[in-house]
Amino acid sequence: MAFGFPARSTSSRTYNLQEDELVAVVKSALENLDWPYKVLSDKEFLASLPFSGWTWGEDFKVKILSGGVIEAESKCKTVRLPQVFDFGKNRQNVETFFARVEHGIRQGVYERPLSATKQESIEQGRQAAPKNRLAGSLLGGCLIGTLILATLIYFISAVIGLLTGYLYLPGRGHGETIHGVWARIISVMILMFFAWIIVWVLRNRRKSRL
Repeated sequence: MAFGFPARSTSSRTYNLQEDELVAVVKSALENLDWPYKVLSDKEFLASLPFSGWTWGEDFKVKILSGGVIEAESKCKTVRLPQVFDFGKNRQNVETFFARVEHGIRQGVYERPLSATKQESIEQGRQAAPKNRLAGSLLGGCLIGTLILATLIYFISAVIGLLTGYLYLPGRGHGETIHGVWARIISVMILMFFAWIIVWVLRNRRKSRL
């Protein structure tokens, strides 16, 4: 599970192919995965993945570098607040993409168009995907809801701890209560962390508008 502001996963792999062949392989992989994408340049692509239940969606960027290197980065989209945990979704995206790339290379998609048999196989995979996505959306939605609720509880506990000197930290099965000066110190640290996240989000929103 990746952690970041926002969470992301990056990987690169090297293939013994020419640049134009790698471009064909990347386009084929993105299309077969049914990931809508934009061509940012001759050697750079940006796909947009929708809400899956695990995250609010991901931006998936692919770069073709010199020496036959393909670099892929999956990053959580920011919706008001950055998603700092991705529950492994970004890493899964990267691994799925490279698996499709390597399958395409074995099939020689850079040499000839997809055959009718391969196209039929792709369509069957797309039809089966919605069922898996629904189950993943339900489970992922529960996890995100739990994370939001836990964040809210910690924030309220920190405010109460700062005002009263009694800080309750919830945990598995039971919680822990801290009293006195330490309760206020820890409460201030928690609130400073929340304040830092809010400032970071506001700065990024301001930059995106410029």
